[in-house]
Amino acid sequence: MFKPRTIFSAFTAIILAFVLVIQVDAQPALASLASCSPTAVNRPICPSTAAPASANFIDPAAIITNPANITLGGKVYVAPFARLNATNGPIIISEGSNVQDQVSITPSVAGATIGERVILAHLVTVKGTAKIGLTGSTGPFTDPVSGVQFSNTQPETFIAFNAEVDGATIEFNTVVNFLSRVGPGVTLPSGKVVLPGKNVTSNIEATSGSLGKVSNLTQADVALMQGVIAVNQSLAQGYTQLAVANPSNVTGINFSPSTPNNPTPSLPTIGGVTTQDPNYPNRIIGNVILQDSLAALNQKLGNRISIRADEGQPFNIGILAGVANDVVFHGLATTNLTIGNGNGYGPRVLVHGGRQVVNGVDSGPETKLGDDVGLAPDVVIFRAEIGNKSAVGRKSGVFNSTLPSRTHIRSRTIYADNGNLISKVEW
Repeated sequence: MFKPRTIFSAFTAIILAFVLVIQVDAQPALASLASCSPTAVNRPICPSTAAPASANFIDPAAIITNPANITLGGKVYVAPFARLNATNGPIIISEGSNVQDQVSITPSVAGATIGERVILAHLVTVKGTAKIGLTGSTGPFTDPVSGVQFSNTQPETFIAFNAEVDGATIEFNTVVNFLSRVGPGVTLPSGKVVLPGKNVTSNIEATSGSLGKVSNLTQADVALMQGVIAVNQSLAQGYTQLAVANPSNVTGINFSPSTPNNPTPSLPTIGGVTTQDPNYPNRIIGNVILQDSLAALNQKLGNRISIRADEGQPFNIGILAGVANDVVFHGLATTNLTIGNGNGYGPRVLVHGGRQVVNGVDSGPETKLGDDVGLAPDVVIFRAEIGNKSAVGRKSGVFNSTLPSRTHIRSRTIYADNGNLISKVEW
């Protein structure tokens, strides 16, 4: 599944990204804050008259269908190009949750219900009669790393990058890891973590660690979830403040919001020029330094691109080869992104900043891509360094690792912890 080899040219790497596929474009508590439907008058601030500290914020680039059938519970952040389609059934998203870039929620007739403090991370898919973070246990749980018992009485639920929940029930105090799936009729109980790339199709697979698809929740998992929730609630407030000051501040190429992590709003620098363009069709936000000119980006960027330096920053991005539709660049707070020249990105790729975890502490190298790297569709890069002239095949994830130059990761492969974990993406 993992084989270093020579990539003969930058062209080969980029081709991997572009031609491997044909691209095709208990009830939740809502009472503590005023709930809202994101109708036209209630976008981007929902309700339109809400104070920033309690408002829901829906990025104007989000795609909202049948908004009267959608309810947001307060302090909800809906990121650029998220798709909330309530045509067939209602969508409820409860207080303090977040719907990140390119998330798709498409329920069946019975609807999709998202509880409080739920993270729907970048490129997640939720469909069918899904119930996420509504009920469950607050502990005590036993940390499999330390052996310490702990509880989490203000619980979170984490659906991680490029994961799918299809008609499943996900209890709170759980994690559905990146590139994994939980299928129809399955209940993932509190205290469980679906391993990266796994396809959970039965309740026994969701509960029994011996079957190799789930592990137990750790204190580190809870700490990460709590941090993500806090950041996204601050983004809802910060973007609301930007929109109140001027609605043109929250579209196109524009300011990052003021948050505890980044109190001073900043604008992107494109081709050496500080740039604000509210009419630009993609979202480029905050301290992003792009070497391409704006004219060059018009030729290289696909649709629904989100380059969002509103948490981690700065993003230093070299000359692009090309970026297909629905690509996301983001980073954890206090981290940055460094991207080389000549890289190609297939559709639904995520490049996410973060420090590698060494001996349980995130103190290692930050996410970095070298030159002439090709990322095929649906790839996830997180807490990873990718060497020059490397390629990552379709629907693969590289996590907490450093890859040398001229490395090839085959399609549907999880490569984590510098090769200590190598497994298949099962769906």
